[in-house]
Amino acid sequence: MLAKFWRKITAKIKICWVVILPRTVAMTIATIARLTKSKQSQAHRDVIENTFEIIHNGPLQTLAQALKLIREQDMPPEKLVLTLEKYLEKLDRELRGIYDCLQQEALNQDSSLYLESGIVINLQDPIHEVLYQVYSYTLERDFPYFQKLRVKIRTFEPIEDAYLSLSQKRGLCRFLEEALCNVGKHAVGATRLEVSCTKNEGWYTLSIIDNGLGINSSREGRGTQQSRNLARQLKGKFRRSNLFPRGTLCELSWTALVYGRCEQQQI
Repeated sequence: MLAKFWRKITAKIKICWVVILPRTVAMTIATIARLTKSKQSQAHRDVIENTFEIIHNGPLQTLAQALKLIREQDMPPEKLVLTLEKYLEKLDRELRGIYDCLQQEALNQDSSLYLESGIVINLQDPIHEVLYQVYSYTLERDFPYFQKLRVKIRTFEPIEDAYLSLSQKRGLCRFLEEALCNVGKHAVGATRLEVSCTKNEGWYTLSIIDNGLGINSSREGRGTQQSRNLARQLKGKFRRSNLFPRGTLCELSWTALVYGRCEQQQI
């Protein structure tokens, strides 16, 4: 009976991963390319990168939770079945919603950021207000280690963002979203979360710190690669490291002065 159940669950996950996801990505990229009517390779790369970020910070997070439950099997079978069904239904909704999400972003000329559950954020608002909204909505997501946080400290100082493109503002939001998702999924034992976006000596720094057990893998995933790419775009720096005696720091820093001068020279 139990073996039959696992075969059924595995089959559902395989359908989501092997059938629905690739089809969704292919349809999305083709449609957005037509909507933008752009033949520039950079525009196409932006579409692909944005598609990945939405998949990575949404459906892949849900899939990771489902797989973790299957591997650990640390709850009664009846409860496990109900929990997995909930995650798989959520995964199905998220995958099917990617197409509509990116289509709306194209129609709105990339001025909107779409989060889980259909939440829409206006990227033309001041960046510190946008980041606060991403912070608030992401912490409402159903991740196991969010529930154990007792202290949450956040500081989003007003910063100069006139030089930031909408694509870069979206990148900062996705960076924050992914860093918070990592806390919710991986920060074992974390009771404190500190998130800040501040300016110091000409540098802006977006920092996410938790007091969990820290990073236990040296493997660099696609999310980390995206963060490094964003840092290069902003002429900035990215780092993710363990803290002493425990905890994890995820930080992106950039300088408005240097980047502003580079933009002026190009003009």
